[in-house]
Amino acid sequence: MLVSRQPSLTSVRRDAWVEVDLAAVEKNVRVVRSWLTPGTQLMAVVKSDGYGHGAASLAPVLQASGAQWFGVASVDEGCQLRDAGVKIPILILSPCPSWAMSTAIDSGLQITITASSQVADLVTAATRLQKQAQIHLKVDTGMHRLGVSPMAVADVLAEIDCQKSLKLVGIFSHLAQADEEATTQRQNCCFQDVLKRISRSGKPAPLIHLSSGEAARRFPDTHYDLVRVGLYLYGLEPQAVSQVVTPALSLRGRITHLQGIEAGQSVGYGLTWAAERPTRLASIPIGYADGVDRGLSNRLLGLFMGKAVKQVGLISMDQMLFDVTDVPQANEGDVITLIGTEGPAVHREREASQNVAAAGASTLHLATWATMLDTITYELACRLRVRLPRIYTRPRPSAGLTGKTT
Repeated sequence: MLVSRQPSLTSVRRDAWVEVDLAAVEKNVRVVRSWLTPGTQLMAVVKSDGYGHGAASLAPVLQASGAQWFGVASVDEGCQLRDAGVKIPILILSPCPSWAMSTAIDSGLQITITASSQVADLVTAATRLQKQAQIHLKVDTGMHRLGVSPMAVADVLAEIDCQKSLKLVGIFSHLAQADEEATTQRQNCCFQDVLKRISRSGKPAPLIHLSSGEAARRFPDTHYDLVRVGLYLYGLEPQAVSQVVTPALSLRGRITHLQGIEAGQSVGYGLTWAAERPTRLASIPIGYADGVDRGLSNRLLGLFMGKAVKQVGLISMDQMLFDVTDVPQANEGDVITLIGTEGPAVHREREASQNVAAAGASTLHLATWATMLDTITYELACRLRVRLPRIYTRPRPSAGLTGKTT
C-alpha cells in the first residue's frame, strides 16, 4: 500500500476503496421520516448489500436512526443480517424457494407469498420445525411481475387462515411507476378494492404496505402502515442528482504508477486515446472488475488536488488511467476521487488558482455515470460492491475524519 501526502482515509487492503458517510445516512433517514404520515413505520431496504453500501455495517445506523424493519431480497441476505446481530423484523421481499423455507423460518425471517402454491410448502417447513412462519401476502395490482391476482386474494387468505403454522403479518403490493401519479393512483385504487373485500373475522389486522421511497415522498395516501425505502436512504435518486438527500458513497483510488508519454502516443487496450501534447499519466487500481463500466472509458472525470482530471484510454479489468499533466505535483500514493467530493483537508490545502468548479466538477455524482450509460444509479451502486473495501466515516467539522474499514 502506498503512502500519500494527502491527509485522507485509506483501506488497509487495497489502494482503491469505497467510503460511506454514516452522518449522511443518518441525515437521509431523518429526511425520509419527515415525509411520513404519523404512525407509519419505516422499512429500510438493504438488499444487494445495502445497494452496495454494506448492509451489515449500516444496519445499526439505520435502526438507531429510526428504521423499524429491514427488507432483503433473499434468505441468505436475511441470514447475514441475523448473523450481524440484527433483531428487528426482516422481510424477504422476493419468493422464497421451498428448500430454503426452513432456514428462513428458523432464522426468524418473514416470508413473502406471491402464489397460492407456496402455502403448502410453508406449512410443511413450519410443521417440521414446530414453529410458526410469519408471512406477508403480495398482491399484483398492476406491475404484473410477482403477486397473487386481486381476484384470488380471498381464497389464498382463507387457505392461510386455516393453518395454525402460518401467521399473516402483512399484505402488500409493489408500484410500477412510483414517481407517476396516474399509474400510482390506479394501483392504489386496485389495492384499496382488494383490502375492502378482505374479511378476516376475529383475526389480527395485518400490516398494510405499498409505498416505495418515491411514493413516500410524493403520495401520502400510499403510506398505510409501513413504507419500504431503499435508494433515498443512501442519498441517491435513479438518474438525477438529488436535491433532497445527501449521497453517502464516495469512490477513491491511489496512484500506483506515473509515466510520461509524447504527443501522438496512444494508451491502453485498443489504443483508443492519443495524447495531443506531452502527457503525464497516472494509473489507479480500479477497473471494470470493481464495477466501473467500460462504457465510461474516455468519459470519466476524477478529482485530484483540487482539479478535474480526465480518465483516458479503455478502462481495463483492474486499472484505469488519468491525464494528470496539469497537476505537476502528482506523486505515487496520491488519491484520485471518482465519485464524491475531495476530503476537507484536501480542500483546505489546494491552491486558490485551482478551480474545480470552473470544470463543472466540484463533486462527482453517480447520477452522471447513470446518464452516460443510459441506466440508473441502483445498478451502478450495486456493481461497486464487488471487491472494493468499505470505509465507514463520520466527518467532524473541526477534527478531520474518522473511519472504519470492512
